[in-house]
Amino acid sequence: MIKVVKAGLAGLLITASLSACTSKTESNNNADNVLKVDSDGKYTEPVEVSIGKGIDANYKFEGNDTAENNAYTRWLKDRYNIDIKHEWEASAGDYEQKVSLTIASNDLPDAMLVNESQLKQMIKADQLADLSDVYEEYGSERLKDIYKSNPGLLENVTVDGKLYAFPETTLPSAPMTWIRKDWLDKLGLQPPKSLQDVENIAQAFIDNNMGGQDTIGIVGTAQGGALYPTFLTSGDHSFNLAPVFFANNAYPGIWVKDKDGKAAYGSTLPETKETLALLNEWYEKGILDKELGLRKSTQEVIASGKTGIYFGAWWTPYNIEDSVKNDPNANWRPYAAPVDTAGVLNSNETTGSQYIVVSKEYEQPEAIVNLLNIHVNEKDVSYKEAVGKEMTSQEIPLFTIMGHGDQLKYAVDTTRKFLAGEVSLEEVDKVNYGFTYELVSHAKNTKIEPYDNYDIQYWNKDDEFFTHVYSHLNGGSTFVDADINYVRSLATAKTKTMQTRWTNLKKLEDETFLKIIFGNAPLSDFDTFVEQWKEQGGDQITKEVNEQ
Repeated sequence: MIKVVKAGLAGLLITASLSACTSKTESNNNADNVLKVDSDGKYTEPVEVSIGKGIDANYKFEGNDTAENNAYTRWLKDRYNIDIKHEWEASAGDYEQKVSLTIASNDLPDAMLVNESQLKQMIKADQLADLSDVYEEYGSERLKDIYKSNPGLLENVTVDGKLYAFPETTLPSAPMTWIRKDWLDKLGLQPPKSLQDVENIAQAFIDNNMGGQDTIGIVGTAQGGALYPTFLTSGDHSFNLAPVFFANNAYPGIWVKDKDGKAAYGSTLPETKETLALLNEWYEKGILDKELGLRKSTQEVIASGKTGIYFGAWWTPYNIEDSVKNDPNANWRPYAAPVDTAGVLNSNETTGSQYIVVSKEYEQPEAIVNLLNIHVNEKDVSYKEAVGKEMTSQEIPLFTIMGHGDQLKYAVDTTRKFLAGEVSLEEVDKVNYGFTYELVSHAKNTKIEPYDNYDIQYWNKDDEFFTHVYSHLNGGSTFVDADINYVRSLATAKTKTMQTRWTNLKKLEDETFLKIIFGNAPLSDFDTFVEQWKEQGGDQITKEVNEQ
């Protein structure tokens, strides 16, 4: 599923000047093809970049703007003479399939985003440009500093001395429990710790009609969404049921060690079965949304005021603005819960899942490096007038999360220290943490005293930076202060057999689990699922993962 990601949440500066990296005549691997720039870093002749683009069909552009033609792409054209063209577009779940078809037909755009399995396939097929020289020559200092602060990323995409991709940096994440604290306060309830606490709070919200007669206890996965993150979508921590599984020490969707120390698929282990039984119990009691997996939008339910609990990452306030607009008292607060029986907060570990690749047939690979420089460098003065607002992954071509390894912790800690009077704006590292500087410079316009109380009444909700500061201080502070036990998947890409079998196996898994949760199938069907999963390729896949 394609997510709309605001540039701000990654702690990024989506902007910049090419002058630092293109201040001379440029050339690439084709000696006959010379690209020139003027003294302002603008190409003297138009440079066209064709891309494959993932589209969120529900995203609302301004006016007549589109993913291909919007304020950001027009700014690229006017300021740098870089002309973005969409060779093709694909929505939601169709994107990965479209990329795979593009690879199979060897009909590649100049650049696109691929997953790890597709990257390996393209390297093997000799379809990609070696980016080593253009990165060294044209990569800006900030871009290189970002990759240096994320050890191993470039090394992981370098084969036989050739750099084949630009990987996204990992935005740290773990799901937390977001609750309407104003509802907790009205009922005199304490924040949750355990799964039982979460259940009790949800039941209390329902019994007391906190969201009206049709109050929903816990809202979760929408239509087309997932019940939990997987080894292929490790950062999917918003609006699903992952924390319920994690609190039971269950890790469906990822590869973990079994009792014998060998790789096993978490969805086939007993802890997952136990959690499905609990979720079925919650569903029968009305704790879980009766339209789980069927609703078109989870966010609309949250905005309507019908629910007081959802599970999500620290940045989810970017997606609940309408809830606060509709009800200024909607005091959504995050809690590092539920914990397991030992009191530990568990989560799968987020691993990078997207890579920018460039076709070996493209004659200007340095243009892709320059797009990355623009993505991470300090804003050019023309940006404010031409764009003037935060852009999203839908407007920005080849959008990837790009930031220093400690970007979130630095942003949260520095903003807290600034509000406490411990650091000044001038002391913020503007060069390496540009968004933190922006965050801090707006903090006192958005946050109302007392600065260490993040309840909704102490915020200026009309400030344009409200969601940015609110997400970092409210969600980010709870996240960075939490002691989280991360479980990293033993596999992060598809094996050979997965290429042909995984789609059907995942469909079998999703359908079986939803039926069990809804009570349309007995819990014993889990054991049948495990047997079928193994027979239909799971055993061979498990063997391949262990061999890796």
